[in-house]
Amino acid sequence: MTDLVTRGQLDLLAQTVAAPAAELESLARLGADDIRALRERISALLYDAHADTFARVSKLAPLIPNALAAKVALKAVPPEVAGRAGGAIGIDHPDRAAGLLGALTTTYMADAAPFLDPRAIAVLAPRIPAAVLIPAANELLARRDYVTAASFLDHAPDELIADFERGIDDDAGLLHTAALGSSAERLAHVIRLLPPGRRDRILRAATSGDTATALAGLSVLARLDSAIGRELCDTLFGGPDVATGILFTAAHAAGAQVELLTCLAALDDSVLTSLAQHPALAERETVEKLAAAAGTDEHRTALLAIASYGGEDLRGWIAAALPEPADQLTEAAR
Repeated sequence: MTDLVTRGQLDLLAQTVAAPAAELESLARLGADDIRALRERISALLYDAHADTFARVSKLAPLIPNALAAKVALKAVPPEVAGRAGGAIGIDHPDRAAGLLGALTTTYMADAAPFLDPRAIAVLAPRIPAAVLIPAANELLARRDYVTAASFLDHAPDELIADFERGIDDDAGLLHTAALGSSAERLAHVIRLLPPGRRDRILRAATSGDTATALAGLSVLARLDSAIGRELCDTLFGGPDVATGILFTAAHAAGAQVELLTCLAALDDSVLTSLAQHPALAERETVEKLAAAAGTDEHRTALLAIASYGGEDLRGWIAAALPEPADQLTEAAR
């Protein structure tokens, strides 16, 4: 079983090396942090291999007006080439590059964005006007290119995050993008910037019925710190039975029991009481897989709390399947 954050890093690595993610599955054993470090190292090597060529292009940038450069690019320069060269220009002449982007079409920017040097994105994202970046971001989400969108989200200043919230309506797309964020700390910061109503709306996209979006929601929730994570888990799992069932079904199908347990461990007792009666926990296989994945005291305590609120069958399944004797943790669940 591969955790969802590691799967996300494998997706990012797959785009970097232009290979199917399935071909990289053997690297899952490295874990999310090491895969991220590997991806960043490979990315730097790929772009640095052409550094001399891009440096010559960058030297020409101050000599050509933005309008002319954009016109030539749109007519004669493939987006992949523009993206790779644009990274060098963005690092050497960030303000000029930001102005040039404003003269390009939304489609062309979305075509070129996946080929930008990630180091350039860190420089450009705070400088690109929201009026330029938001249409391109909407196009990336429409294409489901969440990997590229996540690179910009990682480096967007707070003001741009607010503009994204107002200018992007694709809640599921934003949830997928957030799930690919580089760190839990950054993810929590971005979420805290969102108005509560919009934040909850984005989160509820996880219960739309799409398995991939449900897994993105679980991945986001499982990475958040205790304070905001507890609040959001209560919001999502305290909803209708059908919505919660979608999350259980997705976790069961994808082997994401650890992320599901992390969410359950954050729930208020009132939500756990209701959850104990949920139809998903009337299925022995689901309960046994959850119990088998309970690798921390917090996970086991959450399951024991659910057991204490549930029926005799549920209590028996959990007690029998927990990896440690249940009586050692019964007191903690009270």
